[in-house]
Amino acid sequence: MNGAEIVVKFLENKGVKHAFGYPGGPIIVLYDAIYKANFPHILTRHEQGAAHAAEGFAKATGIPGVVIATSGPGATNLVTGLADAMLDSVPMLAITGAVARKATGTDAFQEADITGITQPITKYNYLVMKPEELLPILEEAWALTTQDRPGPVLVNIPKDILAMEIDVGSDMQAGSTSPYVRHRPTRVRTSSMAEQVYTALKQAKKPLLLAGGGCVISDGTTAELEQFAECTGIPVATTLMGKGAMREDHPLYLGNLGMHGTPQANKALGSCDLLLAVGTRFSDRIIGNPEVYNENEDRFVIHVDVDAAEIGKNVKAKIKIEDDAFDFFQTMLNALPDSETCGQFSRSWQSWHELLANMKNRYEELKKPMYHPSTPLQPQYVIHEVAAALAGQNPIVVTDVGQHQMFASQHFPVESPRSFITSGGLGTMGFGLPAAMGTATAYPDRTTVLFVGDGGLQMTLQELGVIAGHHMPVKIFIMDNSCLGMVRQWQELFYDERYSHTIFDTNPDFLKIAEAYGIKSGQAQNPDGLVREIKAAMETKGPYLVHVILEKSTNVYPMIPAGKLPDDIIMPGMED
Repeated sequence: MNGAEIVVKFLENKGVKHAFGYPGGPIIVLYDAIYKANFPHILTRHEQGAAHAAEGFAKATGIPGVVIATSGPGATNLVTGLADAMLDSVPMLAITGAVARKATGTDAFQEADITGITQPITKYNYLVMKPEELLPILEEAWALTTQDRPGPVLVNIPKDILAMEIDVGSDMQAGSTSPYVRHRPTRVRTSSMAEQVYTALKQAKKPLLLAGGGCVISDGTTAELEQFAECTGIPVATTLMGKGAMREDHPLYLGNLGMHGTPQANKALGSCDLLLAVGTRFSDRIIGNPEVYNENEDRFVIHVDVDAAEIGKNVKAKIKIEDDAFDFFQTMLNALPDSETCGQFSRSWQSWHELLANMKNRYEELKKPMYHPSTPLQPQYVIHEVAAALAGQNPIVVTDVGQHQMFASQHFPVESPRSFITSGGLGTMGFGLPAAMGTATAYPDRTTVLFVGDGGLQMTLQELGVIAGHHMPVKIFIMDNSCLGMVRQWQELFYDERYSHTIFDTNPDFLKIAEAYGIKSGQAQNPDGLVREIKAAMETKGPYLVHVILEKSTNVYPMIPAGKLPDDIIMPGMED
């Protein structure tokens, strides 16, 4: 086989059913092998779209997403998606073409040092310079995508190696390379620390379990997390990336915390005397000002993370456990004290539970008026109505980045892990539409609901062609407030209403754009129109686009100003 055929055979042997990409000169040999093998590949309209689609696929399934691009601009167009995947710990294998080895370093046509460019934003990357190293590098790269903390890995292959005949022996021809297996770390840290964790819990009066994205990434964690919470009675909050790690109707669940998290979750984070944090890196959007947060020496922090570099990086921990979230909770459950001792936890935390429950009830009462129909439409009402129409159907919720993203996290109760797909760490506008392509590709029998702002949609608008061409079941709700809502909110609150370049004077006719792509669509400007369009969207097989005209001045609350602490939360109606 030539190098390109080896790549295709390798992907087939790993069980890859979907790859996303865009061809070009140095990668053309690989695309010829894709054609000959009838390998499943989706042609996107831009390499960034391919990267985000691979992210959406991987976030929804836990299986590495595969993206393919040519050299030079094709490879550099993957950069944003790779950086996004790196920050959100998304397993992804990127395969790029490169100029021929003899032309490397000569500034040849479409040459770019993509291995140098992507070194800071990938777990690892490779430039294949020896034919015999191609298959071993592919194997190692594939394993690295899911080993320990998942992330993106890039393999850059010169076009002469792709075209070259390479002897790989009979094993690969027979398809004997191993299929996808989730690589779990081998550690015994939790078992040696379990007793210390329970001792700390017994001494606590106001504990909090913070579940981060690692609790979603570590498949199977949800049941163990809930069982641990129920056995101990510890209240649970999640980060934005941790949404879905616990049932949203669970009595111990406080909701998301952070800059736009619930008052009760943020109150718990600010006031707890014991913080058990699992699978979170304590970003600034969660902890605000870590230096000030660390000043409370009486708060006992237990930090569990599969990535040792994250433990203690932002928040000082007194117990440090380097472990996978699933393994942590499973080990803790196996080390549980007797049932009578477990009951003592809850009894000693009674006043803490009552405080948080009262705040939760007050917040739920404040949310109710947000769900009343009004003209112009309020984003909270729109999201609530869409969620109500899909209740019990376990849809996949995808968002772009901005105000609508926060409203969706606050008001759309997801029904299972890996069902809330968003760009967390990098906050990439333009992520939503191609990511929805990836989730719909992964689960064509489930409804994908996309909430996207008018600004973010126009960054990757061309991917509507892919959604239309493949008849993907994506219901697109354009949350159009004719501005960059989140930046406009900051300008209103912190920059004396100087709205510098955040207001869109002209937006396109989104319905005509949908029509041009052959996508059915409609517009909602009032409650009756919204009800009509939601019904039409859900009854339409394949994609449907709803252009929702929103109130322009709505702000996202709760809100913690940047650099402030959880106790500095702004929530009209909940002032003490």
